[in-house]
Amino acid sequence: MLVRPGEYFRSTDPRGGFAAPLVFALVCSAVSAPLGALLAPYDPLGSRGGALAPEVPAGWFAETGAVAGALLVLFVALVVLLLLLLGIYLGAGVCHLLVLLLAGGRHAGFNATFKAYAYSSAASLLAWVPVAGYAASLYGLYLLFVGLRELHRISPARAALAVAPLALVQILSLAALFS
Repeated sequence: MLVRPGEYFRSTDPRGGFAAPLVFALVCSAVSAPLGALLAPYDPLGSRGGALAPEVPAGWFAETGAVAGALLVLFVALVVLLLLLLGIYLGAGVCHLLVLLLAGGRHAGFNATFKAYAYSSAASLLAWVPVAGYAASLYGLYLLFVGLRELHRISPARAALAVAPLALVQILSLAALFS
């Protein structure tokens, strides 16, 4: 998938269910998000202060009690899971609107866009690596481009135009990070 995305997406059925691609995207996020949070303070290009909420006192978990702390951690994990689910469906929805605008009646449906969007999250498995993660996130856009092109059987130009607004948002986010 990461090495030969064209072959991977050509062999993927654009129809079918949402379960496998959704689980794939959630697993990729579940692996990369905690690693990214742990290593964020060590990213020389990232913001200082880290993603681990330094305002929480070191002994907080012991002071709140194990049960209350565990319930809070479980609650946060569930909220993060719900936000990930929402983000995947919303991201695929926005991407599909772009495909509809650009491909007209010649597209393979929302399932194909959802699969391209979900499977392109494979790049997030490398996005947590300091510095290299920025290139990995851009590679995820390339994977999305290839997925849309192959699953919808649209021209490279139409696939690039469908990914361009998402790429612009990501590039502007990276530019804001470095400014």
